Amino acid sequence: MDAAPPTPAGSCPDFRLGEWLVQPSLGRISDARGSIHLRPLLMDFLVLLARTPSRLVTKDEINRTVWGKRFLAESALTRLVAELRQTLGDDVETPRFVETIPKRGYRLIATVSLEGSAAPGPSIAVLPFTDMTPGKDQEYFCDGLAEELTNALTRLRGLRVVARTSAFAFKGKAVDVREIGRQLNVSVVVEGGVQRSADRLRVTVQLINAADGGHLWSERFDRRAGDIFEIEDEIAQAVVAALNIKLVGDEESGLIPRYTEVLEAHDFYLRGRYIAARRSPDAYAQAIRYFQQALARDPGYSVAYAGLGACYCGSGFVGYLAPEDAFPKAKAAAAKALELDPALAEAHATLGWTGWAYDWDWLAAEDCFHRAKELSPSDGMARFWYAMMLAALGRFEEALVEIQRAWDLDPLSLAIQTNVGFVLYEARRYQEAVDRLLNVLEMDPGFGLANFHLGRIYQAMGKHEQSLAPLEIAAPAFPLALGLLGGSWAVLGRRDKAQEILEQLERLAAKQYVGPLAFSSVYVGLGDDALALGWLEKGVDAHEGACALMGVDPCWDRYRSNPRFTELLLRLNLGGSPRRR
Repeated sequence: MDAAPPTPAGSCPDFRLGEWLVQPSLGRISDARGSIHLRPLLMDFLVLLARTPSRLVTKDEINRTVWGKRFLAESALTRLVAELRQTLGDDVETPRFVETIPKRGYRLIATVSLEGSAAPGPSIAVLPFTDMTPGKDQEYFCDGLAEELTNALTRLRGLRVVARTSAFAFKGKAVDVREIGRQLNVSVVVEGGVQRSADRLRVTVQLINAADGGHLWSERFDRRAGDIFEIEDEIAQAVVAALNIKLVGDEESGLIPRYTEVLEAHDFYLRGRYIAARRSPDAYAQAIRYFQQALARDPGYSVAYAGLGACYCGSGFVGYLAPEDAFPKAKAAAAKALELDPALAEAHATLGWTGWAYDWDWLAAEDCFHRAKELSPSDGMARFWYAMMLAALGRFEEALVEIQRAWDLDPLSLAIQTNVGFVLYEARRYQEAVDRLLNVLEMDPGFGLANFHLGRIYQAMGKHEQSLAPLEIAAPAFPLALGLLGGSWAVLGRRDKAQEILEQLERLAAKQYVGPLAFSSVYVGLGDDALALGWLEKGVDAHEGACALMGVDPCWDRYRSNPRFTELLLRLNLGGSPRRR
């Protein structure tokens, strides 16, 4: 049986443990005497115990969940428990927090409560539906059905809905539903299967109690293919009934809005969503084509415009497309989506994203993010990008709160976990950032974004030799990582290597977009301030997405007293960081 992915501590919201306030995303516990920062392994252990207080947590479960291994030396676990007891002020003979169950494991005996609320609300994960067609060619449709249900449920206030990324982490894996519920911290799981032919659609669906695996509701729909929207709405209504959620306002009129009557347009839209989830250059390009095909068949298809805008925005920020070829198109598509339907949270979030990363209109961007969160409280991506904007403004505590909430909604997302480390890096909490990123890389050693950020953190710490390996892993996916690699080689005295990387960037730029900041990063390492600032100015001229981080990014610290750099910050509207209105 495939091993289920480990549970991150940061996916747990703040909670009270006796007199202690535990803040997993910040890696600290606090009481009346002050705060104590816990190393990530210790926080992971504490959160594992706190997720199911009073329940025995076996040694095998601790090994698999905290270390990601099935066996570990007994002495290592004993030291970890002793460290936790010492930190909490606990006593092994008369414990108040952690009780040892001899030869079996440990359990948390103190009272656990969520900070700011008496008890957690209902929560749900929609797993990818199984393709049951003989040709196994409807995976995009099955995934799209699950994603549309997820998106509809995120609109319900008071319901925590786990994001697609985390729910789909179990795709194709034989994991018990109770384990899925524990890992995602949800009370209900939706699963099902789809058989689809030219004009018929059979959907089987089940609502399962994640605590005991019992069935709350099940149904089989055998309908015309055109009835997909009614089927989706019936499933969503069943979820509402099972969780005793009271609908208010426009929620009562139907949970699944019918954005199009053109089935072919809907099919292209689902294909676009399916391929866009891969987030590679080719995937974004193909998804854009699918969304355009959907709009060609139904020019009033609002959510297709929203998907199109998100793809252009992602392509522009990461550097798959030149900013001028991506962000204006993202803004236009999002604006059109909102013209058709002002209640589309994704489109508001896209305007927020372009607002800070391209237009540098920080206050307008913040308004967009707030509107997105109001419309879809369980939309983790809106909170994720809002957290990035807050970090760019130096509002790090707020950024960590937002990204913790995003992580709670998408607990298995490596990208969100990585960017927790990124926010800590921008806040100059380097060792905490390194620890968080190393945890991510334990799960996926080749994850490019985590290697990219780890390399730049090592640079900020002056550990240029250590930065080489992660930057080499990240370089094929991120030209900026290649530029940073050249900078590290230059600092280490290998100017020949730095020059080779400059030439490599020039060759790459002849085939694809390469942002000016990649070149600037090499010249920073070479100590050529004139060329470094010259390329940085070109980046600002081009509205390169990463330029919006210049106000806080440690890699530019050496230039903060330079008048040319100060002028660039003024152009970015960062001369005095705007505050919330």
